[in-house]
Amino acid sequence: MIIIKDITIKNFMSVGNVTQAVRFNDNGLTLVLGNNVDLGGDGSRNGTGKTTIINALSYAMYGNALTNIRKDNLINKTNGKGMLVTLDFEKDGVQYRIERGRKPNIFKFYVDDIDTDSGNEAQGENRQTQTQVDKLFEMSHDMFKHIVALNTYTEPFLSMRANDQRAIIEQLLGITMLSEKAEALKEKQRLNKDAIKEEEYRIKAVEDANQTIAKSISDLERRQTLWKTKKQESLQELEVAINVLDKVDIEAELKNHKHLSEYLKKKTRLDEATLDQ
Repeated sequence: MIIIKDITIKNFMSVGNVTQAVRFNDNGLTLVLGNNVDLGGDGSRNGTGKTTIINALSYAMYGNALTNIRKDNLINKTNGKGMLVTLDFEKDGVQYRIERGRKPNIFKFYVDDIDTDSGNEAQGENRQTQTQVDKLFEMSHDMFKHIVALNTYTEPFLSMRANDQRAIIEQLLGITMLSEKAEALKEKQRLNKDAIKEEEYRIKAVEDANQTIAKSISDLERRQTLWKTKKQESLQELEVAINVLDKVDIEAELKNHKHLSEYLKKKTRLDEATLDQ
């Protein structure tokens, strides 16, 4: 159970440079009233800063006001800087404090007076710390606006879209984990589909490469077959030539060559003698 103890406000919306504080744990019920003296002190309750308190509570817890007002517009217009909201609360016997502000940006989260993010240099923009705070409150900002703030700026439940209504109901029933698991499952399915597509592309690339290699192997085999055929034909031609040479009588061929040489010499002499006559 969360017990909000007090909230202090400085330079936030209508609250100026003098720090204002509201204690919530002194009595069972805290009633905030106001008298707008700027309107003559006639008992008017408008513009006395009641909404500022709930906006400050929203800002301390979630970093946003109840409406979509820009964060810098939450700073008191007169001073224009040094805005700071501090919230002290207790849960399960543990003391917590949130300090959040603008100009300068501040976001500190204390657990039993120990700064949980003392080494952070993000100057009020640490998302991990905000996630830790959200888990602690176990309530979204929309849920806060519907069941805690109950202001006139919040969209009525029946006017909300079906998905937004479902989110509120699931939070009330404490079954948001189912939706979170469903979303996680969808995300996992998406990642798996992407992984499958990548694997399909990889397999296709491997198949194309294998087809190219298979074609190269086929060309090499064809060239090998042609080379073997040509080799066999050449060997057969050489065998025929060798067989022909084996049948040649070398001695007879040498004698014939000698006789031919003598014949040619004698014929040359005869031709020369005939020309001289």
